[in-house]
Amino acid sequence: MTPRTLRSHLYLPADNERFLAKAPDSGADAVILDLEDAVAPDRKAAALAGALRYLEDAAPGPERWVRVNGGDRGLAEIEAVASAHPDGVWLPKAEPGEWIGTAVAALGAAGIRPGILIESAAGLVGLPNLPPLPGDALTQLGEVDMAADLRMRDRSEEAMVPFRARIVLETAIRRLPQPVAPVDDRLGDAAAFRAGSVLLRDRGFGSRACIHPSQVPIVNEVFGIDPDELERARRVLEQHAERSGDGLGAYRDEDGRMADLATIRWARDLVGRAEGEQG
Repeated sequence: MTPRTLRSHLYLPADNERFLAKAPDSGADAVILDLEDAVAPDRKAAALAGALRYLEDAAPGPERWVRVNGGDRGLAEIEAVASAHPDGVWLPKAEPGEWIGTAVAALGAAGIRPGILIESAAGLVGLPNLPPLPGDALTQLGEVDMAADLRMRDRSEEAMVPFRARIVLETAIRRLPQPVAPVDDRLGDAAAFRAGSVLLRDRGFGSRACIHPSQVPIVNEVFGIDPDELERARRVLEQHAERSGDGLGAYRDEDGRMADLATIRWARDLVGRAEGEQG
């Protein structure tokens, strides 16, 4: 079964019952029950207990993902949540090595979709050397940790361009879904957040992580399917079907644009995504 397309991923500290209670009404396509960075060291056990309670609740709502910790604690958390059947598990600070291989294998054995968080120079450069990932594995760029690892003072859009481009490139090479765009921790400027989300979408990201419910509707809009674009894709496919017997590799479509095999692929992908969401 092909997983549905996710636009928004909302991080929630799993030890905060008030936040978890509001999660089903957040509008997010997926919630990430965070056991890692958003949880104080002495609250890790409480966070795991909170995540398990949330996962065991059968009420409908967003997809349910868990971000575990690294190392032995993370492996124990994977084992603990596996029986509750989360939709996926995010593995933090992923770099080539024994831990990531063991964690990916554990998720595969449990039939759980993996999410790979790239948050360091070693993780980004080493992405080609990670263990084989299933075709539905998600990746996400953690820019806060990445900037700290690179000792950067500047975390502007311009400064992060090379690292964003690298993860888009690497996931395309491996035929993985488009990566999840990084969070924006500067709350309070919705216009800037929307503009940044549009930029990330246009540069190859397929969805975005959120740290506040107010960001979710913006992300859903930006990373959703534009009705006008979908209509154009359908027209392109209709015209391609009409011209398929002409022996033309490329032609001018009704909008005066060149249509070739790359255009057809784009149109098929978009229409297929729309049909998948409707189904």
